[in-house]
Amino acid sequence: MTRIATLAARLLAMSTEIIAGLLLIAVTLLNLTQVGGRYFFNTGFSWTEEVMRYSMIWLMMLGSVACIFRVEHMGIEVLEGLVRPHLVRFVKSALYSVAAIFCVVILYYGWPLALRNAAQTAPASGIPMIIPYAALPVGAALMLVQIALSWLSGFEPDDAGAVNADTQDTGRTGAGQ
Repeated sequence: MTRIATLAARLLAMSTEIIAGLLLIAVTLLNLTQVGGRYFFNTGFSWTEEVMRYSMIWLMMLGSVACIFRVEHMGIEVLEGLVRPHLVRFVKSALYSVAAIFCVVILYYGWPLALRNAAQTAPASGIPMIIPYAALPVGAALMLVQIALSWLSGFEPDDAGAVNADTQDTGRTGAGQ
């Protein structure tokens, strides 16, 4: 079960990272187009700022899924350093529980909000507003899945293999010990 959870968590993280990376490339290209248009042609596209803003919302929500998999959220590392090593797993569990509750709240309130704005369109780009508003509930749902997979896989799927290999070679639990 742990191996399947780890594989599913890794697949979800890689998928969201790829999509977030493509969004970042698109935002960068749109930004360069806007800057180039303004400085070289004294004109710009009216829709690029909106598209960039909405893309960054999606990028942040998708990037958070990968951060959960990689255990790269800033607050987790700070709080883990305050407790003894044998209590770190409990701190992670508590922090992930709080994050899961927060994601449930975002999902609960975000989905009706997205549906309520489905008929609206963005003024400059004409994008249906359900697309940017859907980033919150979709991102929250993906984060909930990643949190559940992290619980099932033991929180640090990438580091577990390295620690086990290091323990077998040296008989100790870490490279620097």
